[in-house]
Amino acid sequence: MIAQTIRQQIMAIDPLALIAWGARDFVNTGDGFKFRTSGMVRWKGWVYVRYNEGTDLYDIEFFRIRGVKMTVDKRVDGVYAEMLVDVINSQVG
Repeated sequence: MIAQTIRQQIMAIDPLALIAWGARDFVNTGDGFKFRTSGMVRWKGWVYVRYNEGTDLYDIEFFRIRGVKMTVDKRVDGVYAEMLVDVINSQVG
C-alpha cells in the first residue's frame, strides 16, 4: 500500500518522471519502494524511497551495488511528498 501511494504521488507530480529516470526493477519493501535507474541519466543505481511514520515524511537513499558491496552515495531525510521528484531528479538527473 505504501509503495503504491509513493508511486502515485511521483506520477501525480510528473507523469513522465519514472520513464525519464529509466526506472525498472521495482521492489515493494513494505515501508516504501525501491527501483533502479538506467538509460540516459547522469547517475545509475538504486533509489530507495522509505516512508518514515514518525515524521510523516519520506527518507530517500541513493545507492549502488557492485558484486557484494553496497555503496550509499547520498541520503536525504525529511522529504515532503511534493518534493519527491525534485529530490530524486537532483541526484539521478
